[in-house]
Amino acid sequence: MSEMSHPTSVHRRVSLPAMRLLAGGLLIVMALLYLLAVMNRAHNAGWDYLRAFAEAALVGGLADWFAVTAIFRHPLGLPIPHTAVIPRSKERIADALGDFVAVNFLAPSVISDRLRDQDLATSLGRQLADPATARRVADGVLDALPALADLLEDEVVSAFMRRQLGDFSRDERLSSLIGRGLKLLTENGRHQPVLDAALAEGWRALEEHEDAIRATVRARTSWVWRLIALDARASDALISAIEGTLRDIAAEPDHPARQRITDMLQRLSDDLQNSPELRAQIERLAADLLAHPAVGAYFSDLWRTAKSAMRAAAAASDSSARETLADGIARFGAAILEDAEVVEALNRRLRALLTEISGRHGRDVGKLISETIRSWDTQTVVEKLEQNVGPDLQYIRINGTVIGGLIGLAIHQATLWLS
Repeated sequence: MSEMSHPTSVHRRVSLPAMRLLAGGLLIVMALLYLLAVMNRAHNAGWDYLRAFAEAALVGGLADWFAVTAIFRHPLGLPIPHTAVIPRSKERIADALGDFVAVNFLAPSVISDRLRDQDLATSLGRQLADPATARRVADGVLDALPALADLLEDEVVSAFMRRQLGDFSRDERLSSLIGRGLKLLTENGRHQPVLDAALAEGWRALEEHEDAIRATVRARTSWVWRLIALDARASDALISAIEGTLRDIAAEPDHPARQRITDMLQRLSDDLQNSPELRAQIERLAADLLAHPAVGAYFSDLWRTAKSAMRAAAAASDSSARETLADGIARFGAAILEDAEVVEALNRRLRALLTEISGRHGRDVGKLISETIRSWDTQTVVEKLEQNVGPDLQYIRINGTVIGGLIGLAIHQATLWLS
């Protein structure tokens, strides 16, 4: 497990040995003072005070050394009960830390209270409306697209598209979708403009193929009739009849031909939604079409073309795609700020969304923390915790030594008074 490289952690790695040396050195000083006081106690009563101070300081310092050491390891390597607390409790600590984060930071009630007075929409709008931010977002999106696209092989994407379309064509979804589309198209005459466009195309096709029609009629007419130009009159009559029919249908909204087409579309819509036989035919037709190798090649070419377009847009730092996307993002941000109703609605949606996400995934984050700590080896957990809290614990040892000595002095003085 690699060590953390944050400057604060570097300072702690340096200060922990220094603090250990200071706390341990203070204990050695107290031991030397104790020996000195014992050796000279007969010469002066003041040495008794020094002995009482040093003795109590040694007791307090050693007790705190034992307590601090027992948190991380066995003191002196001895398997004393209730020592090496962290190594023995790594799993419990991992679970407790994960639950602590999930309950106290990511619980839906906590997130909801935190976001209640936050104007998220306005903050979002201001950020997106800023041209520099909009450009950074656009650059990030376009720069990321090629890398994301390269993660997928062309054949995999082609097969995925075919599977999705195949799944969609089954279970009567495709036929029902087409049927509902036709029903929506024929309601209130929405299909009439489409029919008018088809009639216009029919006129153009008739004009483009007039010579071919005349040649066909002439080829199928006896030479006798061609001598008296009957084939030309037949061609004129045929073309005129077609033009007249198209003109009548286009001019009359209630023309019988229009009504027949409408009835046909409505029947087809009903059959697509209700006829098992037609639905089965549509499903078989879609399956046969998707199974054709040309369809797979088409999807592969389509995906390769899309990837090439993404690479081209990402390669040019001043491409129109970047400018267009950045401008669209900035306009979107400005539009948010200009509409108070949108701001309020977006705030409600964002708060609800973030609260829902915390409810769905808060426990997952806690579980991730717990499993990450569980995956560390015990020595890594001990080192990380000791590097972060170890210097403060060494202060406890120092304080225990000094305060223990002062308490020893107080007890010694009280003993003298009582005697």
